[in-house]
Amino acid sequence: MTLIKKISTNSRNGDISALLTLILGAFAKSDWSVDVYLTELINTIRGYCTSLTEALNRLKVYSQMAEKDNIRDMAIKSLFKLVEGYTHIPIAEINEAAKVVANVLEQYGMDIRNDDYAAETAEVNSLLNDLSKPEVVAAIAKLQGAAEIIAVLTASEKDFEAIALQQAEGEGAKKDLATASKLKKAAIKEVNDNLVGYMNTMAKVQPDTYLSATQTIAELIENNNELVKRRRTKSDEEVEAEAI
Repeated sequence: MTLIKKISTNSRNGDISALLTLILGAFAKSDWSVDVYLTELINTIRGYCTSLTEALNRLKVYSQMAEKDNIRDMAIKSLFKLVEGYTHIPIAEINEAAKVVANVLEQYGMDIRNDDYAAETAEVNSLLNDLSKPEVVAAIAKLQGAAEIIAVLTASEKDFEAIALQQAEGEGAKKDLATASKLKKAAIKEVNDNLVGYMNTMAKVQPDTYLSATQTIAELIENNNELVKRRRTKSDEEVEAEAI
C-alpha cells in the first residue's frame, strides 16, 4: 500500500499553493462530513490555501509595480538623452526647440528615477503637466521622436498608478495578512504533522473509505517532492559547471 510521505520543506511558496489546491481537490471527490477530525483538517488546509493564494497575488502585484516602474524609468532616461542630443545640433530651429524642452527637464533632473515610488509618481505627473503647455508642445513637435517617448512615459505612468492602486487597496483590506513564506511553513507543518499520519493510519483501518484518497494525496506529494529534488539537483549541477 502506498503511504503518504511528508512534504519537502524546500518546497517553494508557489509549489505549496498548487499542492494544497490539488489535495483539496482530492478530498472534494468524497463526503467526509462524518469524520469530524478530518473535516476540521480539511477546513484548516483550505484556510491556508486561500491565504497563501492571496499572499502570492499580493507579491505578484509588487513584482508588477517594479516592472512598470522600470518602463517609466527607461522612458525618462530616453527623453532626457534625446533632448540633450538635440541641444547640440547646429540647426537654429531644432536647437532652440530643444532648449525649451531641456529647460523643463532640468527643473526635475533625470535622478527622479531614483525617488521612491510615491515621490517619482508626483514628479512624473508634474513633468508631464509642464510638457503639455502650448509653447512646450510646439517645441516638442520639432524634435523627432520626443512626442513618442512622452506618450510612452504617459502610458507607463498610468499603468504604474493602476497597479499601485491595486496594491494599496489590497494592503488596506488585508493589512494583517501573513507573509507567503510564513503561511507556506505553517501549511507544510499542518499537513506533515497532522494529515499525513492520520490518513496513513485510516487507510489501513478503513481502506474502503480512505485508501483511494490516501493514494491520490501520496502521489501528489511525491510529485511535488520530486520536482523540488530535481530543481535542487539542477541548481547544484549549475554551480559545479560554473566552478569548472
